[in-house]
Amino acid sequence: MNFFVHLTPQTAREALASAGLVCAPGDLQVNRREERWAVLLPGQRIAWFPASGLGASRLAVERRVLSLLAVRCSFAVPRLLWISPCNFDIRHLVPGRCEPWPLFHRCQKDVSLARRIGWSLGTILAEQHASIGETEAAGWLPRRVAWPQTSRWIHERLRHVVDDDGLVRAMEEAIGRYEAVLVDPGDRVLVHGDVGLHNLALDPRSDTVNGIFDYDSAAWADRHHDFRYLLFDVGRDDMLDAAVEAYEPAVGRTLDRNRLRLYNAACAVSYLAFRLGTPSEDKSCGRTLAEDICWVRTALAKLA
Repeated sequence: MNFFVHLTPQTAREALASAGLVCAPGDLQVNRREERWAVLLPGQRIAWFPASGLGASRLAVERRVLSLLAVRCSFAVPRLLWISPCNFDIRHLVPGRCEPWPLFHRCQKDVSLARRIGWSLGTILAEQHASIGETEAAGWLPRRVAWPQTSRWIHERLRHVVDDDGLVRAMEEAIGRYEAVLVDPGDRVLVHGDVGLHNLALDPRSDTVNGIFDYDSAAWADRHHDFRYLLFDVGRDDMLDAAVEAYEPAVGRTLDRNRLRLYNAACAVSYLAFRLGTPSEDKSCGRTLAEDICWVRTALAKLA
């Protein structure tokens, strides 16, 4: 299986030439994304290169998901333009603006905006969850979400990140509860796995949700996972409420708010454990240590 352990703008340029895409050296931005390389291209396009065998497998799964969604769903997702025999591909980006943190702060103050985005997400997720059946996902789509991490992985890291024994015990109890959840087969659908403001493209003038991207975390798993990041530590659930109001009648199922809170808390704990080795004042996945702990404490309090 072909992959690119090292990728520079020059090697990316040479590889892209095989697709008939001629780029000037200054046109390419190469970024490492875990087991993959993302290369921004002119013309609202992006190329994804595998950095390892695992990266190649992940890209192959994501391409299959995108192909299904392109045929079955009306909302916009990245559109595959070309797939190389060397396992990289070129995609057209979902048009729009993605500025998650400014958008988050705006939604804190603007209830109407938060609800509009939530309603759009509920509509998108209802269509996605209802459009692909289990038989179509069998044998190739992961059966569990990649995040949060396992209790063992989290346990090995938490006490090196936080020195509050009481908080550590509460976090490990929450992870235990998360891993003990029994999921009804009827709740298993094709989930995005990382639905949040960071993966939405919005119209810069109207703030309309144009589409959603980054299906690298897609899995055949509990539908509740796609709503867990719509809970914010602002004292209100405007975005989640609107998403649920749009979603439940469309799919004919009721979401368990307690499970959503538990999933949110488990993710908060996992992100805190992920900080291992990161200085407290530095941002990890967009948050400082104090901000990560604030999220954890708020999420745990909602479980009570």
